[in-house]
Amino acid sequence: MTRVVAAALFILFVGIGSWADRDIAEAGRPRGVLVADLHVHPFPGDGALTIGQLQREAQRRGLDVIAVSGHNNRVALDLARAAGGLAGDVIVLESQELTAPEFHIIAVGVREMIDWRLSVPEAVRAIHAQGGVAIAAHPTPLTWKPLDEASLRALDGVEVAHPMTDTFPASRRHLDRFYEQVRAVNPDAAPIGSTDFHATAPIGLCRTYLLTEDRSVAGAIEAIRRGRTVAQDQDGRLFGAAEHVAIVEQHLDKEQPASPTLLQKLLALGALLSLAALALSGHR
Repeated sequence: MTRVVAAALFILFVGIGSWADRDIAEAGRPRGVLVADLHVHPFPGDGALTIGQLQREAQRRGLDVIAVSGHNNRVALDLARAAGGLAGDVIVLESQELTAPEFHIIAVGVREMIDWRLSVPEAVRAIHAQGGVAIAAHPTPLTWKPLDEASLRALDGVEVAHPMTDTFPASRRHLDRFYEQVRAVNPDAAPIGSTDFHATAPIGLCRTYLLTEDRSVAGAIEAIRRGRTVAQDQDGRLFGAAEHVAIVEQHLDKEQPASPTLLQKLLALGALLSLAALALSGHR
């Protein structure tokens, strides 16, 4: 009888503990924030990993969303669609890195190719016509020349966090300056953090927090369009409006492993004691 009671108590404590852990995890799970890398290159094309592999790696790195963007090509996206689609736990935003001699733009959320021969305002209009958003990619003097107001005002977002700042320290100043110039004429421009992954830098090393309750392609794009984003660089520095940064800081705090509650400790102790009693009863 003692053995039956001990076994029943062990099952009871484990069951209650599992139920309590579920409720605690549900209560502490951050809501209203999607974590994204909005500049990722796939294979075949410009990257080393297929879209499926990118999704798995993104999930391992704690990302909810990736923007898959080839340099003026969508070979990998078309192949993935032909093979059955882009479904998965990580949301894929179909995109293009619009690569022109004077600028690079991540056209997020487009299904048809944007002509690289267009001017910045013309290209952005074409992106918007498809329901997408336009992000200036690594806008340093080498890859971004147009500084006229019409070009800067047209942008929906700017990469302000990019791994290149480790390799080329001067690029930190260039990115900050360009972001300031865009915000001067377009205060709602979204700060973006991206890895520009091809083969080496870990996905999500730099990332973007999208402030939205809508966990979908449309929700992610709308957050960028409305400027409800916070960028994070490889050193953990956050870029964005103060009220948005505060939300992300709360999100990051909730992501930290919580200390066990008194209830969890008591349930664990009860399970251990009942297991010990069960083991002792077996030796009698």
